[in-house]
Amino acid sequence: MLPVLFLQALAFTGIAAANPWRRPNRRGCELLSQADADLLITRWTTTLTQTDSDLGNSTQTWDYLLADEFKLVSGSIQTLQQQNVNGNYTIYDGKQTYIANELKYGALYAGVHDLDIIVGCNRVVWYWQVDSVLEAIIKVRGVNIFSLNSEGKITQLVVENDSLAFGINFGANVTFPAFGG
Repeated sequence: MLPVLFLQALAFTGIAAANPWRRPNRRGCELLSQADADLLITRWTTTLTQTDSDLGNSTQTWDYLLADEFKLVSGSIQTLQQQNVNGNYTIYDGKQTYIANELKYGALYAGVHDLDIIVGCNRVVWYWQVDSVLEAIIKVRGVNIFSLNSEGKITQLVVENDSLAFGINFGANVTFPAFGG
């Protein structure tokens, strides 16, 4: 009886639990470490601020991080570009297309902060804040979802953010309707 109670106590505290978060053990699903995710975000942040990473300049960093079939997906960006979304959220399709377009803009962001970094099977979710866009004063928050392949390269990036704050920082005139009685 005592051994059974001891095992129940261990199981209750999580010490003996082989899978404490009840994550499914899927074949081919190696959970990324928090250190892997933190490094990915550190490197990605340098591309936003156009500063060098441990891999080199932004082009070298993107070239290392992105899979050839990389795709950027975002309803927020399409809204800012005044595009009609209609279910197709693809902004850039292909690594070289993404790099060529991003190099046109230079450093748009300053004061990039990690609010949270969540690690999944082959995904990293990054909740972030940018203190300024184009030297404006409105802080912008958003979420990026990075999907990675078995080589650790980013195959898809979903970006959703506060489109109104971005729009105002880019000079858009925003008129809010009157609410209430």
